[in-house]
Amino acid sequence: MSNDSDCEQPSENTQQTEAIPIVDLEPPLALPPPPAPEDEWSPIPEHANVHASPFPITLFGTISVILGVSCLLLLMLCGFFGYQYFQSVQQSESQLKNLNQWIESFQNKEEKFLQIQESLDQNKEILEWLQNRNEYLIKALQELNTKPGDRCGPPPSPWVQYRDHCYHETEEMVSWLECSNICASLNATFLNTERSRLMNILKLLVGNHTWLGLSYKEEDNQWKWEDGSLPSPGL
Repeated sequence: MSNDSDCEQPSENTQQTEAIPIVDLEPPLALPPPPAPEDEWSPIPEHANVHASPFPITLFGTISVILGVSCLLLLMLCGFFGYQYFQSVQQSESQLKNLNQWIESFQNKEEKFLQIQESLDQNKEILEWLQNRNEYLIKALQELNTKPGDRCGPPPSPWVQYRDHCYHETEEMVSWLECSNICASLNATFLNTERSRLMNILKLLVGNHTWLGLSYKEEDNQWKWEDGSLPSPGL
């Protein structure tokens, strides 16, 4: 009730006197902050660091450490790959050197092979020439042997030479038994040879009849030479 009476009194005064407005030229002062709770005013422990680094500084330090470790790992990787590269380069140089040596060795072997081939060709030509010469000498020797020689006595002689044998030719025709006796007196043997050689000997003899040391053995019912051997089927 007292409050209402107090409020009404100024209204009566305003009616009797002029009201003068009051303007505040200064802003109201800011109120002080409320007092902190008792927990925040607890004493600071002795081991606490009053000047501890704030959170942004700690983050930057961590990033710096990570970057340093990354750079170190990158350097290690670069060193490893560099070592591998130099090893591969040295290995490639060694392989290239071995390849060049192999190529040089192959070229030397190729030159030696060509020299050997040329030598073989020359030897082949020499061998062919020697073979032809040998055939020529054999033919000449055969012709020489087929001709009468002076080994069995100078002509006129009843002996005829053919190769390394001498054959006696009688001046008159005698029987086979007489021819056997003549051979015994001359310390000779009956003509005993094969067909090919016999034909060459007959060409050297003057007479048309020639006794051979070949006779028919009735007890054996076959032809035999005087030494008991059998003649060849083609004789």
